[in-house]
Amino acid sequence: MLRTILKREILHNLYSLRFQVSLALVLCVFVVGSFSFVRNHDAGLKRYQEVQAQYLEELRAEAKASATELAVNKKTFSLRPRDNAFIYDGKEKYLPNAIVFSAWNVFSFLNKSGSTNPFLNAFEELNWSFIVALILSFVALLLTFDAVSGEKEARTLALALSNSVSRGALLFGKYISAILTFLAMVLPGIMLSVLVVLFSGRVSLGPAFILETVGFLVVAILMAAVLAAFGLLCSVAARNSNISLLLALAFWILFAVVIPNSSTFIAKTFFPIERTEAIQKKVMAAFDDLNKSAPPGSWMSNSGNPFLPQHELRANLQRKRLEAEKGIRDAYYQSLFRQFEKTRLLTAASPVPLFQYLTEAVVGGGYPRFRKAWGDFHVYQGQFLAFFKNLDAQDPKSPHWYNPNENVSTTRKPVAFETVPQFVEKPMTFAERVKPTLVFLVINIAYACLIFFLSFVLFVRYDVR
Repeated sequence: MLRTILKREILHNLYSLRFQVSLALVLCVFVVGSFSFVRNHDAGLKRYQEVQAQYLEELRAEAKASATELAVNKKTFSLRPRDNAFIYDGKEKYLPNAIVFSAWNVFSFLNKSGSTNPFLNAFEELNWSFIVALILSFVALLLTFDAVSGEKEARTLALALSNSVSRGALLFGKYISAILTFLAMVLPGIMLSVLVVLFSGRVSLGPAFILETVGFLVVAILMAAVLAAFGLLCSVAARNSNISLLLALAFWILFAVVIPNSSTFIAKTFFPIERTEAIQKKVMAAFDDLNKSAPPGSWMSNSGNPFLPQHELRANLQRKRLEAEKGIRDAYYQSLFRQFEKTRLLTAASPVPLFQYLTEAVVGGGYPRFRKAWGDFHVYQGQFLAFFKNLDAQDPKSPHWYNPNENVSTTRKPVAFETVPQFVEKPMTFAERVKPTLVFLVINIAYACLIFFLSFVLFVRYDVR
């Protein structure tokens, strides 16, 4: 009986005008988005290669000057544009994509848009995630908003229940058919998009790409499951399809517009943190305290003799200043991360952001990618510092007084550029992608089950006359 219900509902959905119009729109947007990705990715990759070439040239010049110049000068490393951003860009144009560091510290992160017109950064990319989150999220509601109320108006609901079919089986059949119909719209669009990016030569059809595509389909189905359940809830909560459509529209506006754009308000209201001005005041206060307690002569001017005791005092003070600032700023960065993560948990009340959080894990981009790069950079910085200290220890002309800011009391010998350790961003493994999203996966599944259960409870009491 369930198979009969599924066949009836799927055929009804496939032959409906709303499906045909939605499918045409989805296919068009998928194709346009793929061509847009190819063009934008080429431009972004070209900019990245220029920046990277300049970064390496600066490293080469510093290594040629001296090992200390290489160690103390601040450098900015930029993250490479992802080749799978056509699935989801992870909103990386808004996230930090460059890290400032030296051998002594990972100082900060920043955003380098690289856009010729910064006003254009406000627009979303037409990637798979955007299409599903904005367009198909509404379509998922459209597939079920009148599944019950519409049949009641057409006087076919009572007829269907007059047969030997339970209300639970009928509702479940409508639910599963809506999800399958949603899949029938997503799959053709993805296939066309894949053809475009494959023939463009921007990606290769390997195991990682296949897993990412399958993973995207899974999380898209999970989002559709939640929204289809909400559509059913609207349908059984209203007595006619006009009211259920208004309810479905209200849910869509809440999920796709209100909650995703309330993250800043949520963060400031529920998870406030110190402002950057307060952090800077803390740093300056720490510097003042260190300056006052420093031994006399710590700020004496540099001289040509690196073995003078004043250079040791100066180096010790500079290290203490660096450690004090590092402790304050690292604590501030951790508070930023916690605020962001807690805000994401609250906005996961909407299936649309929930879908995006899962998708960024599937593609290994967005916030999880940045956090991994930030952590890996701290490991690399330790290796870079050990490399420099080893060079300094081999130089008998160096007093070995480590000054993190000045080329005074450590080796002034050049170093072969080829021996300098380089940071190479490591892609997230699939295990690393799954771990931070388990909580979102549980929320999504529980969400779908809860809303469908509420729909079932209301449908059991629904007056079909």
